[in-house]
Amino acid sequence: MSKNDPLSLLREFTVSKKPITLVNASGGLVTELTDASDVVFADDKQTFTFPRSTTTNYRRGASDETYTLETLLFLLQRAHQSVAEYSLEGAQKGIPIVSILDKRLVLDYLTGATATSANIVYQPSETNKRPGDDVVDDQQDDASKRQKTSTQLGHVDENEILRLIISKERLARTTASVLRGNKSFANIQKIGASILLKSKSKDEKAPAKKPDSRQPGAAVPSSTSSSRPGTAPGSATARSATNPSSQSKSKSSSSRIPIIIIPAAITSMLTMYNIKQFLEDQVYVDSQEIRNKGGAKPNKLAVERRQKPNETHKTPYHVIDSTDHLRPEDWDRVVCVFTTGAEWQFKKWKWQKPLELFAHVKGFYVKWTDEQPKESIKTWNVEVLSLNRNRRHADRATVTEFWDRLQAWCLANKPHLAY
Repeated sequence: MSKNDPLSLLREFTVSKKPITLVNASGGLVTELTDASDVVFADDKQTFTFPRSTTTNYRRGASDETYTLETLLFLLQRAHQSVAEYSLEGAQKGIPIVSILDKRLVLDYLTGATATSANIVYQPSETNKRPGDDVVDDQQDDASKRQKTSTQLGHVDENEILRLIISKERLARTTASVLRGNKSFANIQKIGASILLKSKSKDEKAPAKKPDSRQPGAAVPSSTSSSRPGTAPGSATARSATNPSSQSKSKSSSSRIPIIIIPAAITSMLTMYNIKQFLEDQVYVDSQEIRNKGGAKPNKLAVERRQKPNETHKTPYHVIDSTDHLRPEDWDRVVCVFTTGAEWQFKKWKWQKPLELFAHVKGFYVKWTDEQPKESIKTWNVEVLSLNRNRRHADRATVTEFWDRLQAWCLANKPHLAY
């Protein structure tokens, strides 16, 4: 076992099903992670103790942050729970949780389903050697000595050379392995099939189309002449009264457009002044600069996004900073909330508690790269997006990361929306 690598110890004990002990500050055994101060890994040979807040070398998504030992241990204890139950209990206990996008990858690595992970940061220092490195180095030294002796005697053992080469091998990522990826999209086919079945059942239940009164020989409905006094049959008014298909189609289309809510605070990094330019043009502009130029604040914005670079079709999103005009049925279309970390932002919302809100919508928190997130953010189920103060060309990567994560969440939680 590696003395300074809690991640390797956690994986080793999980795969081999060895017990992991939790102790409090006085050294007593406890069963709840919130009551423990240290995590103990003990077997027949050695015992290692780590504070539960010890950081591991497993990176959180594409950020520079790493998960703590208590976060990974809590994930293993709650692996059987759904995403909503896991997020809710983590917020209630005050334990930071693993990102939803990382959850399956972390579990596969810790349970031995995969041998390694691209998010593990290996530091080539003496204190952070992986298990077995010392043994391999000793074997390499012995093999080198034996090879030199064999060469001096004029005889080279091919098996010895082969063993030396194998001992130096390390798992590498090639262009082919990166393209293959490690994610499964098998559930997309199931989601598509369920949507098609629902659409087919609606078509079968729909009433037969009435004959057009403008076609020769078609019977004119009696309601046409009696629907409104003084309205002539076949007039434009009568046709609009008897054929509201265009109105219902427009209403149905708008009821499927996802909604993004941003903070109304004027000190927020993203406001109604600059959100459209940030999400569409992928460039951050300070809100104060736009206000100084006399730009008016809109009450509602329509943001469009191409799913693919060369695609002509654009997917619409509605962006608002106030929920005063949202109807109860509109909350089902809310897919994303940008937060400043202040709980008063959710006052009078359908879900006023952060742990309940971010179990129903995707949460994001925007900050500068040289700033630390607020303490409240660490216990909320939100993704952190970091912007550089001076490198505007780096905004594109951050916005792309936002859209990718939001689309993945919508696909898994609200596939019925037109995202």
